[in-house]
Amino acid sequence: MSAPRTNIEKQKRHHLVPIVTIIAILIFVGLGFVWWLSDETTDPIMPGEVAGPVDDLPQPPPTPSATPSQ
Repeated sequence: MSAPRTNIEKQKRHHLVPIVTIIAILIFVGLGFVWWLSDETTDPIMPGEVAGPVDDLPQPPPTPSATPSQ
């Protein structure tokens, strides 16, 4: 069954805004995905890993010696 009054030109005008909005959202999401993917691949540090050499970490303060000072 088909619609009784089909006006293709009127339907094109009515559907233009939703179609353009959907295309804009898809482009925005695609660009966000590309940005996120490039950020994840260029950052070699994984969560929980040490950022630099172990020598760069702060050392704990020295403990007092057990010998009396007399």
